[in-house]
Amino acid sequence: MYKRITRSFWLSICAVLLAVTGCKKNTFNINDNNPNNPDPSAVSPNLLLSGALKKTADIARGGQTITSTTNGDPDYIELYMGYWSVSGDYIPVTTTLTYQTTTDYGADNWNSGYLLIENLRLLESTAATDPNAGYYVAMGKIMEAFNFERLVDQYNDIPYTQALQGGTIDFPKYDKAADVYDSCLALLNTGINLIANDTSNANAENPGSYDILFGGNMDEWLQFANTIKLKLAMTESQYSGGAAFIQSALQGTSTYGFLGAGEDAAIQPGYTNSSEAQQSPFYYDMGLSTAGAPQNNNSYYRACSYIVQFMQANNDPRTSQMFAANVNGDILGRPFGSNVSDGQDNQHISAMGPGLLGTASSPAVIFPACESFFLQSEAVLDNYLTGSAVGLYTNGVEESFRLLGVTSPYSAADKYISNNASNPNIGFATSSSQMTTLMTQAWVAYSGLDPLEAWNNWRKLGIPASLPVSQFDGSVATHIPYRLLYPTSEYSYNTANVNAEGTINNMTSTIFWMP
Repeated sequence: MYKRITRSFWLSICAVLLAVTGCKKNTFNINDNNPNNPDPSAVSPNLLLSGALKKTADIARGGQTITSTTNGDPDYIELYMGYWSVSGDYIPVTTTLTYQTTTDYGADNWNSGYLLIENLRLLESTAATDPNAGYYVAMGKIMEAFNFERLVDQYNDIPYTQALQGGTIDFPKYDKAADVYDSCLALLNTGINLIANDTSNANAENPGSYDILFGGNMDEWLQFANTIKLKLAMTESQYSGGAAFIQSALQGTSTYGFLGAGEDAAIQPGYTNSSEAQQSPFYYDMGLSTAGAPQNNNSYYRACSYIVQFMQANNDPRTSQMFAANVNGDILGRPFGSNVSDGQDNQHISAMGPGLLGTASSPAVIFPACESFFLQSEAVLDNYLTGSAVGLYTNGVEESFRLLGVTSPYSAADKYISNNASNPNIGFATSSSQMTTLMTQAWVAYSGLDPLEAWNNWRKLGIPASLPVSQFDGSVATHIPYRLLYPTSEYSYNTANVNAEGTINNMTSTIFWMP
């Protein structure tokens, strides 16, 4: 029994490397066969790659649907993590403000994720028929791991081994989330080996400009794969069975290293302001239309007072890059769940700032270099990697300053750290709790860029410890949610298997790696 969706084969549109992906936002079954049933020989791996990468950007950095396509929606995590609040100009949505969410809440993350993985597997199977297309198979597997991790981190157990086999296995069982993490590690190792082996193939096809992530730089793909392994590994740092996994994941990573300074994993198919469908996904979500009018989420989401006050109290130069000044020239946030409207309208509460918003043509960063350094510093603190934890921490702060467009970013970051050497929120070298200092600065850096990683850090370490809950009347929550509920489509069309997961509560049901 299929929950059918109607969608055009969005990948073929990537012949121009930039167009609207056509997964119609309707209903979805993770086993649904591609309705166009394309002949793999008719769709070349280079076009499949470009389309899959663009869709990854839409999922990781989008928040609105683009011309009826299905995208991910990470914006809800920005609310949870004290980054954003809901504008006082809007009627409150009580389910969001009280965390009493439904099975439809955030469902685009599931729908979009599986649609994308389906097409990544098509990329892999198509490229596998060509002995010179090993790079494409490798990139498909690396991106599959990247996207499966995102699903686990939001839903815990998910279909993996039986997923996307509609017609053969119509009702896929759920795999244990820890097993999916193991499978992600295997995908990454396979991708690394394929790239390393194909370097000796004189006829290996380099994707060149069709690789809208690294431009065909296979060394950066190796570093990216290693950095995803590092992310998987450190997410399990508090898991009872995590030590062996971490050691296995990090074995051999020194050969190719991790993403370094200035090496953001950023997707750029040629974003432009020619049409809204061609805008960079975060700008489309939070910026302006081609006519210069605010997009819906530009008006709906505003700065949260928690992060604004934290950054201002610590004289953080990134504040004005992260959030825009209001009509009075001030940067002001609103408490999440506030019932006050006077003085908390969009004239007074700050919108996204220029460093986050960028322009319609800005690349879509799916893994910032600062995150690579913060993860490395964490691994050194936990004795899984060797190196200078303080040096890697400093690199992470510097890269955050660079990415947000702070003037003279490296010297400004160094000054920020040196001027606050005794401040436990910033001064890592002298901190009595270096992990807390590290995670605090990582939390600041991930605002608007990778809120999912910030949520992961809070769920595994409880940092920031003072993260507030909603102030909305009727909210009784003592902490933010732990996960999303499984989508309605699963309860409707994969009923037995999703019900076998038991009763799921977004406030009490945990992700496997949580302590």
